Amino acid sequence: MPSFAHILNPVTESESKNLFVAQVATFNSCIKAKQYYHDPGNISLYTVNERSHNDFIPSDFIQLPPLTRNISTVLTSEKLRLPFLNDILNSLYNNSDAEYFVYTNLDIALMPYFFTTVEQYIAQGHDAIIINRRRISNRFIGEPNLELMYAEAGKSHTGYDCFVFRRSLMEKFILKDICIGAPPAGNDLFHNFFTFAEKPVLLFDKHLTFHIGYELDNKWANMNIINHNHAVHFSMIKELYPYMDASRFPWSDKPFFLRQIIWLMNPTFHYPTMLRLDAKRKFKKTHKEKDTSYKPNAWNRWLEFLARYFYIE
Repeated sequence: MPSFAHILNPVTESESKNLFVAQVATFNSCIKAKQYYHDPGNISLYTVNERSHNDFIPSDFIQLPPLTRNISTVLTSEKLRLPFLNDILNSLYNNSDAEYFVYTNLDIALMPYFFTTVEQYIAQGHDAIIINRRRISNRFIGEPNLELMYAEAGKSHTGYDCFVFRRSLMEKFILKDICIGAPPAGNDLFHNFFTFAEKPVLLFDKHLTFHIGYELDNKWANMNIINHNHAVHFSMIKELYPYMDASRFPWSDKPFFLRQIIWLMNPTFHYPTMLRLDAKRKFKKTHKEKDTSYKPNAWNRWLEFLARYFYIE
């Protein structure tokens, strides 16, 4: 039975009023997900930021020693104090011996069965899991009833903001000073997952996490920080390249032109790198077993169309 350590980076109201409100739902959802799990003692909840103590954080969370760096440490003229993801993860690594680490963005809430479901994926051999969120209406901002939020199917989202991975992978990861809250934060973990994990998986169609608000992008940072993150991310990709294998990455099982278009259009990927990796394997697509459990006939395809676009059962 795996043990989990889940870490968040909370903010004060003065830092971000929107995030300060959103994190209440996140805190409460993490506590409920821990309580729902069949062995709550195997789940530890942590927070870390630049303060040694935060009165607004529930007692269910262990507050780790304060971070000593942020983006202004590198960009000395920068007023924002966004922390580095590698510092957050290293703090967890140094203070927890749990078998699996979980990092989620502060505005990402968990469904109650989150840990129970993740345990099932781990049982299937997955040692690194990325879970894309569902987006629900911002009318739930400040809503105290989590059940109403759970009930929302919401809309899909393609960004990466929830990561689960085996603790031992930290020893292999190549992580650099990329701060959270600005693109391409999260893509650094994405590339490390699909480079070093034995059986990584990207789940983009599961209802395991949710975010209040339909927006697809929030401009938390300025171009100075974004440019810094992109430059550091590119240097990280160059270091990862000798260990990368195109066949391990998402969509490598698609036909040649389709996967090239996806890798080109998806900002997660550095396309020249993916093209070189694909060339190394002579552009052979990854073999993947197809799901043949449901093959609708013409009538059912018509009904699927009506149900999707006209809500006719």
